[in-house]
Amino acid sequence: MARGSVALRTITVLAMSAVLTLGAAPGRASPPPSYVDGGGALADDWRDEPQLARGRVERSDLVGMWQAVLWADGYLPRSGVSCAYDAATAEATRVWQSNHGLDADGIVGRATFGFAGRRLTRIPPWTVYQGEERNLPLRRASGGAYEVYDGGRFRALRRDAVTLVQCRRR
Repeated sequence: MARGSVALRTITVLAMSAVLTLGAAPGRASPPPSYVDGGGALADDWRDEPQLARGRVERSDLVGMWQAVLWADGYLPRSGVSCAYDAATAEATRVWQSNHGLDADGIVGRATFGFAGRRLTRIPPWTVYQGEERNLPLRRASGGAYEVYDGGRFRALRRDAVTLVQCRRR
């Protein structure tokens, strides 16, 4: 019995060493990409996205997605989709919030994303934001990541980077 216990301990130590070695392998130092995602009911998809506010958020596809929502609702011109939360985006957000009975603070948080998310609907194969002036076609991939057709292919929308062609040109 002591012999079996030693063997089990040896296997456990070897397994732990393998896990630690793999975890420290080159190329694994940075965290995995952070995507705009959802699951279950569409209306809840965007509520858990990080807050967007002028001066407190880096350029990202998530900002570009919010700007596209403002464009679809007629609050921002198409040229305003820059993936940067700038003064024009903050002002358009304040007006959008005010017109929808929300606290017009220019910060896109849980309440603002939640209100916008209520306009998400399935029109297969798309998940569409039904804007006040235009529809914004998106695609929720099987893993839950939101994708947009951009530059001739579908791209997953990133919270932590800019991948959209329109935004990379700036």
